Amino acid sequence: MTDIGISTAGWREAILVLCAVALLCCGMLRRFRAPRSLFWGASLLFLITAVFPRSSNPLGQWLFVGSHGLRVPAQVFGIAWWVLGAWLAKSLFDLILRRTVFPNDNVPHARRLFADLASALIYVVAFVGIIDTVFKESLSGVLATSGVLAIVLALALQNTLADVFSGLAINIERPFAAGDWITVTDGIEGQVIEINWRATRVKNCANDMVVVPNSVIAKAVVTNHSRLSEPKMVVTRVSVDWRVTPARVTEMLLRAATRALGSSSATESTACACRFADAVIEYDLTVPAESYMQMWRVQTRIIEEIAAVFRGEGIGIGSAVTDVRLIQGASAATAPRPSSESSVSVGGDGQAERGEAKRVG
Repeated sequence: MTDIGISTAGWREAILVLCAVALLCCGMLRRFRAPRSLFWGASLLFLITAVFPRSSNPLGQWLFVGSHGLRVPAQVFGIAWWVLGAWLAKSLFDLILRRTVFPNDNVPHARRLFADLASALIYVVAFVGIIDTVFKESLSGVLATSGVLAIVLALALQNTLADVFSGLAINIERPFAAGDWITVTDGIEGQVIEINWRATRVKNCANDMVVVPNSVIAKAVVTNHSRLSEPKMVVTRVSVDWRVTPARVTEMLLRAATRALGSSSATESTACACRFADAVIEYDLTVPAESYMQMWRVQTRIIEEIAAVFRGEGIGIGSAVTDVRLIQGASAATAPRPSSESSVSVGGDGQAERGEAKRVG
């Protein structure tokens, strides 16, 4: 029976060595160039398993335990086996993420975030395995110590942990991605550059890098200007004297839109009267823009054309001319009634003209 057991063990080690050689050869093929490191790592793992100096392994006993062996401690093989196995599991998980969840790799930051989290969990499992199987230590004391340490770290790093879990939620839900233009309720606006463990980096219009913690973004209202493919709408508000008919004003606004954008884009433009404001009526002109980055350029062009059209028609933009009368002299309650008062005419451009108005008593 002992000879049969030794023979069976010898065959098992021989099969492991053959598997290691086969994986090594596969890693050398041009066809498997991309996952070559996985093949070579798996080959080394099979080889370590085959020569592990345990009592039932005659090959390992002959190589590393006997008087003619290298006398390498068994703990070295155990630690190498667990560390190499953890590395293989991490690399395999990263490969699965690339091929299935993120096939186009259009969100590399999200893939790296999940891969890092999985790597941390895998290496924690490898550490526990080393403590239990290699050093033969009781896990109860290790777990109790690690539990207390985890509580202390959680209290000390609660803000960082909130950022980490918020980053996970952002990458799972994907309300925005790298390259999108976003606006956050705190007045932060710009293009997303990177989403990592702790923060999201945004480049604003001044080419400054704004680092926003993920917990802040998770609690804020975020407007994504790049996710939808429809044209962006630019709204320009104009105030015109109420004595000018709304039909004429809207026709002039649409004419300005045609001059600014051309006839094809102007068909999607709309002009409407919104409300009364003192002696003026407010109008909104809505025109399309191809992208969020074109909105400011389109709005500048629209304002230039509106000013040119209204100037050509002789119609002012803004408040109408207002007469303000200032009574000269002492207070009306104590002073005699003056014979004249000064008149100030205030125009829509903010300039004033002073004159004398005669009062007939």
